[in-house]
This record gives sequence, structure tokens and C-alpha cells, in this order.
Amino acid sequence: MAEETGNEAIKKEDALAEFRRKRDELKLQLHLGSKDAKDRWEEVTAEWDDFLTRAQFEKSAEEIGEAAREMGLKVKAAFDRMKGAPKNGE
Repeated sequence: MAEETGNEAIKKEDALAEFRRKRDELKLQLHLGSKDAKDRWEEVTAEWDDFLTRAQFEKSAEEIGEAAREMGLKVKAAFDRMKGAPKNGE
């Protein structure tokens, strides 16, 4: 095996340094990418939670509306019964 010359050793060190630099850059990009993905996930889940809240509110409003309609019918029926009932002394 031939011994490395000074130039070859420097080239290997430079190549190793370049490899480390690229590895570190990639690691940083992965970290930033995961941060970006996490941020996007949080945005999407916040929108989903907002949607569910609105859907629940609309459902509740619909249920309240239905209950109000039923109550209105009962009040009307009671009023109609009172209106049609004989008055005292008639």
C-alpha cells in the first residue's frame, strides 16, 4: 500500500469536512421541516376543532329550535283549549 501524500490527506480531510457540513445542513433541514410540518399540523387541527365547535353549535341551535317549536305548539294548543273552554258562568 502506498503512503498518502500531504495533498491526498488534505483532500480526504476536506471531503470529510464537506460530508459533515452537508450532514449538518440536512439535519437542520429535517428539523426545520419537522417544525414546519408541526406548525401546519397545529393549524389544521385548530381549524378542525373550530369546525367541530361550529358543527356542535349548529346542532345545538337546531335542537333548541326544535324544542322551541314543540313548546310553541304546546302553548298554542293550551291557548286554543282555553279559548274554546266555556267561561265561568256560561
